[in-house]
Amino acid sequence: MSIKKNIYTKIFDFLELGDNFPTVIMGVINLSPESFYKGSVYVEAEKIELAAIDMVKNGAQILDIGGRSTAPWSEKITIEEEVNRIKIAMEIICKVIPDNIIISVDTQYREVAEKAFDISTKLNKKIIINDVSCLKTDPSLADFIIAKDLPIIIMASKEVPGDLCTIEEIIEEFNNTIKDLKKKGYDENRIILDPGIGHWIEEKTHLYDLKIIANLQQLEKLNKAILVAISRKSFIGTTLNIPDPEDRLNGTLSATAIAVFNGAHIVRTHDVNNQLIEIVKVAEEIRKNK
Repeated sequence: MSIKKNIYTKIFDFLELGDNFPTVIMGVINLSPESFYKGSVYVEAEKIELAAIDMVKNGAQILDIGGRSTAPWSEKITIEEEVNRIKIAMEIICKVIPDNIIISVDTQYREVAEKAFDISTKLNKKIIINDVSCLKTDPSLADFIIAKDLPIIIMASKEVPGDLCTIEEIIEEFNNTIKDLKKKGYDENRIILDPGIGHWIEEKTHLYDLKIIANLQQLEKLNKAILVAISRKSFIGTTLNIPDPEDRLNGTLSATAIAVFNGAHIVRTHDVNNQLIEIVKVAEEIRKNK
């Protein structure tokens, strides 16, 4: 029987990810009124600032900011509008968070990443690019990431964001993307994997999401840090017959604990609070004692 190799990567000098390190909490700051969960939307400057401060105070090490809702049924906006939303938020958040807090920029477009990078460089902050299309929407984004040596979160996608339904399909597409990046000279140790849980396409029912979480540990064979973004998503609502995301906290916490037990190293959440921190801590301690 083969001995499991512990996953480990150092994204920045102050952030180590892996099986032997605490699970990292990523707080969600949505800048898009189109987002499915209105409780995560921050538009006014004062609310953006307070949200960032509170999330860091409560334990978030990464703040994920998104100027565009990626839900397939959401109202579409222009790239210019997305750039403007990110610009405003970056200029606010970079000034109020410590230097060891990372900003994850949730975008599929090079133009948005460039603006975020320029601001972060000017204000001495670190960023990660979080692309739900697995670098499919705007291939030039990969070139920019490679040129600037930025860490990347890639969500499992083949033709459109989140269109992969099984863990086997997810692993195959991740392998393809990783190979492409390596061929272009990118350091694969800067890659974080997101399996793409959520109702992204009509064919992908909640049962697929449940199976992905149940089989998450199969991603370990890729030897990369794993991120789960399951907070208040529709598979929880369908499972519990709870249509309003506002009422899906208990289901979110349950799914999060199982995901951490099964190998998640980063938890992307709308709810950065002591309740979540305690649940994650217990789950990771149980994982260590498998």
